[in-house]
Amino acid sequence: MINKSVVSNEGIPLTPLQRRMSLLKILSSLFGIFTLLGLWLIFELRDGYDQALKQASYRAVQRSQIFGQSLRTQILASDYVLRDVASRIQIIDGVFVDTGFNQGKTLSTLLKEKGDTVPDFFSMVLFDRDCKFIATATGQNIGIRSKPELCEARKKFKGSGPMVEYVAGNRSASGRPALVISRHFINASGQFSGGVLGVIELERMQRWLDSLDIASYDAVSLIDNSQLLLARRPAMHSYLEKRMMSEADMNSLSEKFAKSGIATSIDIDGLERLFGIYQIEDFPFTVVYGFEKLAILKQWRKRAIDMSIGYCLLLLLAGFVVRSHITVLRQHNEISKNNALLRSSEANFRMLAENMADIVWQINSFFKVTYTNAADERVRGYSNSEIIGVDIREQFTECGQKIFQQEIDKRVELEKSGNKDLAMKFELPMRCKDGRELWMEISSSPIYGENGEIDGYQGVARDISLRKLHDEKLLQAHQEMESRLLEAAEEKTALQELALHDAMTGLYNRRFLDAAIVREIALSEREQRPLAVIMLDLDHFKNINDRFGHSAGDQVLKALADIMRQTSRESDLICRYGGEEFIAIIPNMTASQAFERAEIWRKQLEQNTVNYGGNEIKITLSAGIAIYPGHGKNGEELILCADEMLYQSKHSGRNQVSIA
Repeated sequence: MINKSVVSNEGIPLTPLQRRMSLLKILSSLFGIFTLLGLWLIFELRDGYDQALKQASYRAVQRSQIFGQSLRTQILASDYVLRDVASRIQIIDGVFVDTGFNQGKTLSTLLKEKGDTVPDFFSMVLFDRDCKFIATATGQNIGIRSKPELCEARKKFKGSGPMVEYVAGNRSASGRPALVISRHFINASGQFSGGVLGVIELERMQRWLDSLDIASYDAVSLIDNSQLLLARRPAMHSYLEKRMMSEADMNSLSEKFAKSGIATSIDIDGLERLFGIYQIEDFPFTVVYGFEKLAILKQWRKRAIDMSIGYCLLLLLAGFVVRSHITVLRQHNEISKNNALLRSSEANFRMLAENMADIVWQINSFFKVTYTNAADERVRGYSNSEIIGVDIREQFTECGQKIFQQEIDKRVELEKSGNKDLAMKFELPMRCKDGRELWMEISSSPIYGENGEIDGYQGVARDISLRKLHDEKLLQAHQEMESRLLEAAEEKTALQELALHDAMTGLYNRRFLDAAIVREIALSEREQRPLAVIMLDLDHFKNINDRFGHSAGDQVLKALADIMRQTSRESDLICRYGGEEFIAIIPNMTASQAFERAEIWRKQLEQNTVNYGGNEIKITLSAGIAIYPGHGKNGEELILCADEMLYQSKHSGRNQVSIA
């Protein structure tokens, strides 16, 4: 085996100038390769960076749309109640007249009954053409006038839907900031004659945002058209009712997204986020959803580091190759004068081949292996004695044999067309001694005999299984992204469902309870049957958290939830009211039956042991019971009564049940 970098085709040693030219060619080639590779690396990382931000921005827009549509649905549901109230009231010359509907009931009673069907309403008010309150759901604040600017805005409103406006605390009748939804009466001459309005306090909007299931590094904000922050998750109370950003900043974000698909800015909490903005149709509110930029780029940074390390390792390897080549040139300059030194050169080449990470091989014209270096044993597990003389095709899988035959056919065609001595590169799977399959990148060139015919082939095989695996992962990631896009349409439904359940125990949450208890009381009244409300609280629960940690406390809460769920009927509504408090709304159940049910829960929990971290945790509960209609006419009264009984159980020594 003769090193062509050292001798010419005639066997004459190369001159120092020729050796320098050979080295210069190698250096130039390596410089060009690594320049192109570096440019590709920069382009690839930049493209990955932009794609990660674009995808996150697109997701942020989707989520802002989902939350915005959810809020719009809530407003329209509230407007439905206002329209129902408006349809039941007759106006003559700006004066409200009792039409006989619901005879015997006052306008305030009508407002209260309808307001109770909307848990989000803090209050409902009927006002005349001078914006003076003539009836309220509570019977209070009658005679109060709205602020002149609010009244004037209502008179000028010409929209077909409800008028929705944000009212600051210093301008509202309750003294608390709120969203006001109003329906106006227009007389036959087209003049403003008053209307009916519902008040949703901003605190309700904040609780709604707090109930959303979003990542800890995400942020969602509700702002009005003047960029005042009305509610935010995570909450930042010091910024509420203050300008979140200027109109120019908002326009700048919109322009960024329109141009590049990426809208980034520093959030009010000091974190840089990618924002999605959704202007709620027909209403003066905007939902802004943001992903933290650092969290979104976490995977990209890891990939950038890996690729940069790989590039640096290649540079080091190239430097080692160049240095080795220079060393070989210097060695051959001393030993190129006679055949003995030439054989020494061949030995040096073999030593280099034996220490290469890639497999160096030779086969004859019958495809029998005549040489392979030690890398073959390191990579595939076969020793040199097991490979020499074996048909190389036996080392390929069935798929690899087909690919190899195709490459041989290509080589034959090249030879026939006069394109001799051309190197070929292809990929195929090879077998390992332990049964594994490895994908190899094969670089081969023909070996010609004295007659000019091919006597065999030589080349290098490199394990590219990891690269293949990486390509498969990229394809899988692309497929997963398409799947996520399909799932995005279902995310709205999933979010709405999550908004009604406690994330930890799986029970209904307080938001669901507020709406459900109104429906159950109405059903019990219509069917003339009792309704039991049981409020439970874990005794000394704080000690569990302090002693064993909040994770242990979570396990205790889940254990109680499982006990209540397993012994409940399908019609029973089991809710986590907050913290360690639970409320059960049980239709068609008397006080004695409710007491038996609560006692079952109490005894099962008392006998139950929660194992956590090698510790056996035992805990008890106290409960209070109230029955509709004897202990309350509405949900608030029933819950208050059950809470008083719960306090009595606590005060009497805990681990007991009290009935109102």
